Amino acid sequence: MASCGIARIDDLLGGGAQALPLAPGEIDVAAVGVVQDFLACQGYQGMPGPLSGARGNYGPQTTQRVKDFQHDCGLPVTGQVDRATLRAFVDRPAPAATATRGYLALVLDIEYRGITRLMSLTSQFEGAGRFGAVNPNTDQAGLSFGLIQWAQKPGRLNELLKAFNNSAPQDFVRILGGGDAGLAGRLIQHTAKPRGGTDSHGATTDPQVDLVADPWLGRFRAAAQARTLQKVQVDTATADFASSLAKLRVFAPELTTEREIAFMLDLANQHGDAGARSIHEAVGGKLIDMAGESVRRVAAQFGADSVEVASTRARRIAFRTSALLQDAPFGN
Repeated sequence: MASCGIARIDDLLGGGAQALPLAPGEIDVAAVGVVQDFLACQGYQGMPGPLSGARGNYGPQTTQRVKDFQHDCGLPVTGQVDRATLRAFVDRPAPAATATRGYLALVLDIEYRGITRLMSLTSQFEGAGRFGAVNPNTDQAGLSFGLIQWAQKPGRLNELLKAFNNSAPQDFVRILGGGDAGLAGRLIQHTAKPRGGTDSHGATTDPQVDLVADPWLGRFRAAAQARTLQKVQVDTATADFASSLAKLRVFAPELTTEREIAFMLDLANQHGDAGARSIHEAVGGKLIDMAGESVRRVAAQFGADSVEVASTRARRIAFRTSALLQDAPFGN
């Protein structure tokens, strides 16, 4: 597995003789954040995300959730995260897995740095970083699925499905095709059609491949729990971000800091590369101006009081203000 880069976590998992358990009152905020992320991955409610003021606080709620996890795993119930508890976080299948620092490094063996880190933060700011995030056509885009919400209507879901098939064909057929290779192939063919196989309102054009209804929704949720397909999601999302970054550096070379790059990558993820460029050209390169233009365009499509506008506004604010991003030059 890759190192997560947080000494308290890496030393504890490595079994170092001097590695003490993480306990209530722990002052290492980053290490406690990893524990909270793992608890959320296991489905325990109430764990703070990266933007929460309670992030990294090993208080009563985190302590109780650690005890719950230890009880469920048959471990000594201490409320402290020792090596055995941390090992169980890594080894136990996660029903609500998220692309967070600890999970990427310690479970999927993916280094948490560069463009992968920005992709991870984008997915967390947008949809809590869930591999199984699903939007069943509330935005008239058909099914949107996964870390960066690959949407059916613009053809992005087809990209992910082809990546699943190319990288993990057996799991793709078993899970998304229900064990039927022909049906798995039909899924790819359907989503390759104009509008991803949907009409102008995002409804399917083939009742046999209605992805926002079961059994398809259940299959996508099952796919989100397969580690092989989780790695494909990360690889595909990272490649998408790298492609967007290459385009960004052509039309907005003045944007060079980690914060500016991350802001623009999130903008491209929501509006598309062409949309990000259009917004930049319309108002210039100031993040606050581009944030306003982004919100204005979403409001024109969904209404000023819509959930989509509130979500868009929150994302733009997060990228402009979060201490998780640096105002220093970004290196890949």
